[in-house]
Amino acid sequence: MAANVRDIDAIRQFRVKLLQFAEELEGALQSMHLELQRAFEWIEDDRPRYWSNQARRAYDMVASTRTAYQNCRMRTVAGHRSACIEEKVAHEKAQRRLEHCQEQIAQVRRWSIKIRHDADEFRGRMASLRRLLDAEIPQALAQLANTITILENYAEINRPQSDPDKPTDADRTHPA
Repeated sequence: MAANVRDIDAIRQFRVKLLQFAEELEGALQSMHLELQRAFEWIEDDRPRYWSNQARRAYDMVASTRTAYQNCRMRTVAGHRSACIEEKVAHEKAQRRLEHCQEQIAQVRRWSIKIRHDADEFRGRMASLRRLLDAEIPQALAQLANTITILENYAEINRPQSDPDKPTDADRTHPA
């Protein structure tokens, strides 16, 4: 196999650029890993806790509005029962809020399962990049360094050596 190498510095520059690429790729992979961890924490820790607290509050509100509505319905003023419209509306609103919170708790459970699945798929796709970064790029960098060393040594061997006993062109034009 023959090579026509004209500039060893081009190989050095390529090696430097490959090293910079590897550093940027490592940073990007770490950044994606951190973002994935944040998503896990949000979906699996923060949201379940938030919606459980909201559901407890909503349950308490349903209980208090039910009590207020029942008390209003039992009350009579001048022999007439009140329509208790405000209490009824408040109770229905509290029930809708509780249902919403319960739906969100179920939705968060579904999201948790989905994020686990998607994260596994993502990790699988990133495995080839990780392999590139951990094995193939260091191997290529070593091979480039070796190539540079070989070419530098070759250039030294083939460089014409000046013979101190042999007259140069400058010696011939200026006789002593």
